[in-house]
Amino acid sequence: MTRTPSTFLKFGAPSLATALLGAAGLLASSLASAQTFAAGAITPTGLPLEPLVRLELPVEAQQGQTLNVAIRLDQPFAGRAADDVFLFYGFKLDFDPSQLRFKGFSAAEGWSDDSGFLRPGEIGASNFPGVAAAGQSWLNLGALQFELLSAGEAWLQISGPEGNLNLGLGYAQAANNLPIDWRGSLQVSAVPEPGALVMTLAGLLGLGLVQRRRAQGQNK
Repeated sequence: MTRTPSTFLKFGAPSLATALLGAAGLLASSLASAQTFAAGAITPTGLPLEPLVRLELPVEAQQGQTLNVAIRLDQPFAGRAADDVFLFYGFKLDFDPSQLRFKGFSAAEGWSDDSGFLRPGEIGASNFPGVAAAGQSWLNLGALQFELLSAGEAWLQISGPEGNLNLGLGYAQAANNLPIDWRGSLQVSAVPEPGALVMTLAGLLGLGLVQRRRAQGQNK
């Protein structure tokens, strides 16, 4: 039977309105779901999205001192599976040789120094069977030692590009090593000149004598 215009108006219009209302409801539901997912995916402020290697530098140091710089891994299992294991790390070390002299590297307890198997200027260590996730917020990986040669701002940089088999962070369940990329600096102050130091000591000595004489005069 051929559908007449009156039949279309009687049955077709409500069906179209129902379909439009259903589509609007589906769209609103999808938007609500998307908003809920986006809010739940926000990472708390201050926590890295993945493990982060950095060097612990003092705010200020003095020329001529020997500086021990700790190597630290923050949030070692961020984004990793609960049963993953951290096995090794390696990075290229860069610094200003006019201000710093590299004296050596010591791996943390339980880690083996693998730097001898790497290229010159590269630092690395391994731990087998590895470090398992146990709620650690950070791990101590070792320390670098430098002699401070001159005053000024001294910079340090460590890097391990993604895809390098020897550098970066190595995990048991990672297809590739995680990259390392950190740079920092510290302010190195100059050693006081001998003449200035003598004058300072003489001034302190003279001030002490004046205060002593004043005390003696008050006691008489």
